[in-house]
Amino acid sequence: MEEAAGLLADLVKEQDGGDENYFNSQLRRYLYSIRRINQLCPTPCRVLDIGSHYLHQSTLLSLLGYDVYGLDVPLFTKAPFIQERSRLMNIQNISSGSHQLGDFLGGQDNSFNLVVCTEMLEHITFNPVVFWRRVWELLSTGGILYVTTPNVFRIRALVKNLIRFATFEGVGIPIDEILTVITYGHHWKEYSSREIRKYFKRLSPDFSVEIQTYPDADSDKNLLSKALEIVPAFRTNIEVIIRLRDKTTFLVPPALPMESKSLGHD
Repeated sequence: MEEAAGLLADLVKEQDGGDENYFNSQLRRYLYSIRRINQLCPTPCRVLDIGSHYLHQSTLLSLLGYDVYGLDVPLFTKAPFIQERSRLMNIQNISSGSHQLGDFLGGQDNSFNLVVCTEMLEHITFNPVVFWRRVWELLSTGGILYVTTPNVFRIRALVKNLIRFATFEGVGIPIDEILTVITYGHHWKEYSSREIRKYFKRLSPDFSVEIQTYPDADSDKNLLSKALEIVPAFRTNIEVIIRLRDKTTFLVPPALPMESKSLGHD
């Protein structure tokens, strides 16, 4: 795995696409996820990496022998250096501008052993029911959905939110971030472990949900964080392993009143 990381580091540096700093800052996270994925679904395994971004994680999986598909918005998939990377690494990186409609990877139902959504859940800005239904359709029975996301109760976030609340500055995303960060970059909604369990259980009874929290590179920056992370609820990240036991039923998406009328509903 370290050899694959070294090969990717060389490629990122050689291509000079502007993603080297991001790669270096996220490498520990990638390696954690890749080790867990390798335990959960060893090769041969067909993987869909949703939120493939710069193809860092997708490339590591490909180098380790996985059959990898990526999915992201055109802002990333159409970038020339990312297109070159997908070609060099034999990754089919799919562009989707309508993922919120579940309109991606037609004809691929039941074809993926593993769907990976790492550090993606917190960026969703639309009602996600149709999106997750498509993921449910793409997974083969017995397949795994692997999710990681920041823990809303991590110490650094709690302190930041308490300060903003106590000073009456506001709650949620600060105005400066809204105005200076692209939409895809915001954490519009962060979750607790309890919320995530409820989230996926509501989507489908076919999902078996396992959750744990874990520390990452941000966890060792001060003694207080290290001490408090003895308590699982305060650890930095949440890892979710969702096994698709069967395909029986899925949550019906909500409809606008005008859509209900057109369908003849009261």
